[in-house]
Amino acid sequence: MKYLAEFTGSFIFLLGGYAYMCNISLKKTLVSALNYIELVVAWSLAVGFGLAVAAIMQGPAYLNPGVVLGSVIWNGLSITEAALYLLMEFLAAGAAVLVCMIFFWDSFKASEDAPKRGIFSAYPVEKNLPLNFVQEMLATFAFLFLVFMGITGVSNPLVIGVVGFASVAILALTLNSTGFSMNAMRSVFSSIWFAVLPIPNKGKEKVDWKYQLIVNLIGSSIGGILAVIVTTCIKASL
Repeated sequence: MKYLAEFTGSFIFLLGGYAYMCNISLKKTLVSALNYIELVVAWSLAVGFGLAVAAIMQGPAYLNPGVVLGSVIWNGLSITEAALYLLMEFLAAGAAVLVCMIFFWDSFKASEDAPKRGIFSAYPVEKNLPLNFVQEMLATFAFLFLVFMGITGVSNPLVIGVVGFASVAILALTLNSTGFSMNAMRSVFSSIWFAVLPIPNKGKEKVDWKYQLIVNLIGSSIGGILAVIVTTCIKASL
């Protein structure tokens, strides 16, 4: 059940965010244009509900490869368990991309010239790999620090969801000038599926693998690992 919880929570989180991105990026949708407050609310709700559902299903609700790796390094999670959690996150990303591809099939077909890779992965306003790497690491650490400290001693899934919502919202409204993803599942795992699945009018649009691996994989994973270590140490000292 705990692995199913990881898949389900991750799927809900990603599907909510990707579906909103499809609505603002593609033609023939009912949204059609970016409203930043609306975008923040959509992603915050997606993360909040994903965390809440995973918690209701009695899962650890990692929903982030960096948290899984941090738990291996610092909290004694076995390599086998970690591999299964990562597999669930990877499959959830694929399922979310697939459902969006099916649901927005006609919109993808009508959007020949619209960029599509940004629907499923985060890219910066200004690309600067060293700076983006540091920004991604710090943003991921800050987000997960808020989540972990906010749910200390909490078992109520609703409260966990509200904390997740608030943590995404406050960071997106105050720090997000780079389009950071704070989660390799959200950007890197989905980019693999974007490259594989037959998304209409994907054409020659390529994933920026250098940015994905350096910033969204390594940067966010380091931020997640540090958040696990720091918050575990703080809680142990309380």
